Amino acid sequence: MYPLISVWTILPGNESEATAALKNLALLVEQTQPDTLAYLVHTPDMSQPNLPTPNSGEVIFFEIYKNEAAFKAHVDGAVFKNFVATYGNLFLASNGAPYTTLQVMKHKAGYIRPGLLEPHKH
Repeated sequence: MYPLISVWTILPGNESEATAALKNLALLVEQTQPDTLAYLVHTPDMSQPNLPTPNSGEVIFFEIYKNEAAFKAHVDGAVFKNFVATYGNLFLASNGAPYTTLQVMKHKAGYIRPGLLEPHKH
C-alpha cells in the first residue's frame, strides 16, 4: 500500500470550473486505474472551526495506491497529464506546473467502513 496526501490551490475565481474538472478527474482515475485503490478530493469546509484556518482555495487529495509503481503510473499516465495540460492554469503554479505539496505516508492503523464512500452521490 502506498498512501499519500497532496495539496493544490485553486486560483480565485476558478472554483466552479476547477471543482467540475476535479470531479471528472476522480471519475476517470476510478475507471482507468485499477491500482489506484482510493482517490479522494476534498476542499476545506470554511463553515467549520478549522485550526489553523485553511486557505479557502485548497484542494486536498487523499490517495492510496497499490504500490509506488502504481502512483508513478498515475502521475505519468494520460489521464493525469491531460488534466494538468487542460486545467493546470486553474491552480497556483510554480515553474509552469501546478504547485503541489506531497506527503507519502506509512499506514499504522485504522479502517474505512465498507460502503461509506459512494463518490458519485456527493
